[in-house]
Amino acid sequence: MITLAPDHFAALLGAEIIPGKNGGTNWVEPCLKSLDDVEIRFQRSGRWWRRTVECVEKFRARCDGKLIITSTHLQGGLDSLCALYGTEKLLLDMALAPEKVLRALEQIDRALLEVRAAFAEILDVKTWGSLNRFGMYSTGIVDVPQCDVSCMISPDMFDEFEVPYLTREIASTDASIYHLDGPMALRHMESLCGIAKLDMVQWMPGEGHYDDDWSVLNQKIDERGKGQIFQPYYKFKEADIQRIWETFLSRKLFFHVDGEQCRRLMSHYKGA
Repeated sequence: MITLAPDHFAALLGAEIIPGKNGGTNWVEPCLKSLDDVEIRFQRSGRWWRRTVECVEKFRARCDGKLIITSTHLQGGLDSLCALYGTEKLLLDMALAPEKVLRALEQIDRALLEVRAAFAEILDVKTWGSLNRFGMYSTGIVDVPQCDVSCMISPDMFDEFEVPYLTREIASTDASIYHLDGPMALRHMESLCGIAKLDMVQWMPGEGHYDDDWSVLNQKIDERGKGQIFQPYYKFKEADIQRIWETFLSRKLFFHVDGEQCRRLMSHYKGA
């Protein structure tokens, strides 16, 4: 995966990437002082897109036909505007100048579609398909949208400021998995599951909640027609995996298991 920072997409719109200390995570420096008359565009001639293209070209020269090279996930919507503008200023403007925020989000939405198309071209997605960070493959474009800002806003604000743009972002993919992160984000589950083209939900409980029982939530997500990713923190035994596979409505279920578990489960269903 070609990714320079968690907010790589924001860097392609003008934010500056700040290297992490001691080899840690890179972050971006907000570049917008105000949303007054702002123009947010894909910076094709910018430093970070040129660096991205350079990385892609070098990887493809050595790896085409051997490895699938894929793009960074495009974190659009409110998260992107937060990276470009700053959290406190964004939250204030959402309350006091919503029209400015919506205008900026429209610009980010257009830029995201341009960036997605540019990545698809330089990575030749038509030939090779794409992967997401979980190793899930699609013959087209697969991505993992998210909205960390959602933990700080009400359902009404989420529906106004995020859902329309998230819906269009998801529509630009061939497969999508929403990264639902933390208990404060759960209040938006109904709105998320109402996005028809969203395929799956990845639930991340957050620190201190990994050992909680999330079976009721998993059932609700399934009832709303969305697939799910079950990561190692679920600590599933093979019987748990079999029960979910045999009782859940969705066939879009992704389980993290070790090699031996995988062999036993495949053997079980192969002989069924």
